[in-house]
Amino acid sequence: MTQKLKDYLRRDGWLVAALALVVALCLMLGSAESGKAAQTSDEARLSRVLSAMAGAGKVDVAVYYDGTVPCGAVVVADGAGDAAVRIRLSGAVTTLLGLDASRVAVYEREGEH
Repeated sequence: MTQKLKDYLRRDGWLVAALALVVALCLMLGSAESGKAAQTSDEARLSRVLSAMAGAGKVDVAVYYDGTVPCGAVVVADGAGDAAVRIRLSGAVTTLLGLDASRVAVYEREGEH
């Protein structure tokens, strides 16, 4: 390194280190946020509609897309232990998303019986 660069780093090195730390923190926070599964507006709407169905209870929905076309869905509901509720939930999802019944899985929420 040249003497001028060594002098700069010695004098303003803390500033470079602080900037590097800020950039590293931003990158870490950004990657942590992108790893979280954010609920889409379609999933939130489906959850609200399905939760309103008799016997369903609290419902969470995850929709999987191929591009912009839904290709599958997983439903987790408090009332899915009841076969009739499970069938109604599956039917509603297939109707709302235009999916084949084999592309929709409905499960009871853990801890509910």
